[in-house]
Amino acid sequence: SRRPPKVSWWWKGIFRKCSSDRLPAMRRLRLPSLKTQVDILLYRLLVVTCLGVMVYAQVWKEKPVIDWDVTIYYSYLPATFLYEEFQFDPQRNPEWAKRHFFWQKTKSGKEYQKMTAGLAVLYAPFFGLGHLGASLSPTWPEDGFSLPYRMALLLSSLFYVLWGLHLLRLVLRHFFAPGPAGLALVAIFAGTNLPYYTMVEPMSHGYSFMLVCALLWAYLRFWKKPAWPWGGLFGLLAGLIVWIRPTNGVVLLLPMLHWLFQPVGAGPTHWRTLALSVGVAFLTVFPQLLYWHSTTGQWLVYSYGEQGFFWGDPELWKGFFSYRKGWFTYAPILWLALPGWLFWARTHPRWAGVGLLVLALASYVTFSWWSWWYGGGYGARPLIEFLPLMALALGALFQYLRGLRPLWQGLAFVLGLYLVSWSVFMNKQYYFGIIHYDGMTRELFWAQFWKDDYVKNYDALVDRPDYEAALKNQE
Repeated sequence: SRRPPKVSWWWKGIFRKCSSDRLPAMRRLRLPSLKTQVDILLYRLLVVTCLGVMVYAQVWKEKPVIDWDVTIYYSYLPATFLYEEFQFDPQRNPEWAKRHFFWQKTKSGKEYQKMTAGLAVLYAPFFGLGHLGASLSPTWPEDGFSLPYRMALLLSSLFYVLWGLHLLRLVLRHFFAPGPAGLALVAIFAGTNLPYYTMVEPMSHGYSFMLVCALLWAYLRFWKKPAWPWGGLFGLLAGLIVWIRPTNGVVLLLPMLHWLFQPVGAGPTHWRTLALSVGVAFLTVFPQLLYWHSTTGQWLVYSYGEQGFFWGDPELWKGFFSYRKGWFTYAPILWLALPGWLFWARTHPRWAGVGLLVLALASYVTFSWWSWWYGGGYGARPLIEFLPLMALALGALFQYLRGLRPLWQGLAFVLGLYLVSWSVFMNKQYYFGIIHYDGMTRELFWAQFWKDDYVKNYDALVDRPDYEAALKNQE
């Protein structure tokens, strides 16, 4: 009889079989390394942190949430589903008397809402969730303004902003490596006023931020694999962007100019896509035209009355650098984005050029408004929508830093960490009212630098703007 093989030969056979057959399959199944997943890990960290902060702060108990501008955007929902009252007359419905409404009147005396209804469309699913919670609760009334509605509205803001950050991460990955993309994502969120308008005041800016991120993502996908059905998505996004804030339509120039500035034959020439986009965009905003026509008899209405733009005198310097509401003053990480534009132009000149042109035009339109500080608020809130462009500039800077010596990388990281920490602290200061909503001055800013309580002469250092003078361009 044959002798059995030696045990050592048997193990060698197993080793040879594993190394030739099984190991390649195991390599294919192996998870990506930490280096390739850093942007995903940082995004998940943002998600967990935001959820933790919202649960801990319970803003819906501390703040009215549905107040001032938020009430105006939101009012279409209770008016449609609860009260069936679109004139917002406090005599016919006492609930409207409790709210800060800015309704307008036509010459014939017909009343209509000042803000457009686009944001109410994004609020709507969460309004339904809040109404369901109120209907199941024996404590909270189904009035559209009780605690379940406030919780749902804050949840909607967090949902849309986090979704926008996810899409922005994909856009950043199109241009940069995972590390720079992830760092730019965290910096543009935590280093600006976006956290406050995500977790405290669900105004239009966070929602528009998401729509701009979605527009950039969709355009890049279309550019990679052209197909005319993309036009439907472009039209929907464009319609919502304009419906929420008409001045944000400036951002639509970004994909249009990038497409037009391509060399002949270098990109897709799907004119059907453009035609479909225009059609869907018109259908998206058509309900607003119907509302205006039903309430005023006119299809197009300028709903801001005597408030307007001073095109020949934009307050760009104040809008960027003032202590009242300066964009760079209350979002210090943006200082690092300035050199980032140069590095982005070196690698993607057409994108950087078009992006800078759109940002310049958006700044001009924003700060030509009669109230360039935009009433009460934290920082230059109307430019939150254009933060995705600054995130791309930051990504270009971080990508460039990868090629430098570790010493310079470390110094840049420490500086960026400091600026982000400072911004997070200022978000906290504004939440507690330490940063004044419209009367900040140089003296007050530095008197409360890194302080979490009021200085003794706080009221004396506040300088409130003169709104009547501002309407005449005298502020």
